[in-house]
Amino acid sequence: MVKYVAMNEETLTAAVIGLGGFGRQMADALADLDGVRLAGVADRDARRAESAAAAHDTEAFSDNRQLLMSARPDALFLATPPMAGPDLLKACLDIGIHVWKETPLGRNLEEAAAFARRFDAAGLKLAVGTQRRFLPSYRRARELRTQIGEVFLARGHYLFDWGPELAWRADRKSSGGGAMLELGYHLVDLLTWTLGLPEQVFAATVVNDPTEALLANGIHEPRPPHNTDDSATAVLRYKSDAMVNLVASRVTGPASEQFCLHGRAGSITADAETCILRGPDGTVRDHLVEAVEPAGPFRRQAETFLSAIGEQAPRYACSARENLLTHAVIDAIYLSAHTGQPESPLDSLHTHGLQPTDCFTMTPRDEEAS
Repeated sequence: MVKYVAMNEETLTAAVIGLGGFGRQMADALADLDGVRLAGVADRDARRAESAAAAHDTEAFSDNRQLLMSARPDALFLATPPMAGPDLLKACLDIGIHVWKETPLGRNLEEAAAFARRFDAAGLKLAVGTQRRFLPSYRRARELRTQIGEVFLARGHYLFDWGPELAWRADRKSSGGGAMLELGYHLVDLLTWTLGLPEQVFAATVVNDPTEALLANGIHEPRPPHNTDDSATAVLRYKSDAMVNLVASRVTGPASEQFCLHGRAGSITADAETCILRGPDGTVRDHLVEAVEPAGPFRRQAETFLSAIGEQAPRYACSARENLLTHAVIDAIYLSAHTGQPESPLDSLHTHGLQPTDCFTMTPRDEEAS
């Protein structure tokens, strides 16, 4: 059992909307926190909501607004598809509810920046579910980065086969983007968290025709639009001339993710469960292996977010403000894929009246990228 105690020793209330994989794991995580009461769960699938509510002795809702008005939680944990975000975030602003939102923060930088500004103006916290930051392996990689000297190369990939039934994920209006926005978001977040904002990106994306895969699975009905990227790759460059290669695909397996840093004095290779520090000749100098419990990262992130609410902390991890850096990079990646030219994440920020320093106003000092 994880121990959480609010500063005023009063129980905080939390609710979850969206009970797919991530939402259900967050509900499980919240149930493990002392000093927190799960006030309700909601999903448009009433049976799914009732199942989660029964598991955690709380109330089930199939109407999201009814949950917000009835339970009025201190914090909402939102794990719905991106197109549902604007209305639910507005409802939370109207009521005065802090929000943790599953990635992405928005469907694009413009939408994300609007969310961040409105929550800041209301004095409410808005955090984003960048769970990799709460995995021991990736945290260790960040801690060790100074031991490999100046980074000149970084690599990252995230591969996951969603199968032919992509639903809203295939529609740009609903999702905002495909593989790079959904899977690549975590890679880009690790990159900006570790190395800061790159100067330039050059990218390419591919939209795969799903017809053949659907026919192979016996599906012959007309399909909705499929106009989001199924695979994407980007080369990023820093002012120091460090180069980064990122690859994301949702149409190939086995599921795999990795993030690597290469410096003059060695290298770091990290994935969800391991982190290996090597010297220039490949000799292992540090090796961390820690099995990941599915709800573990969610529990750690929920605890951190709720602690910041209970303590009324002015700065907190994974804030919406800091996630604007991630969105700026992804917007530049998609722009580059469209123009066929290198694009600047900094220009993306400037287009929306932002500077990189604006993105760190809510970030704890020890969490800022070096």
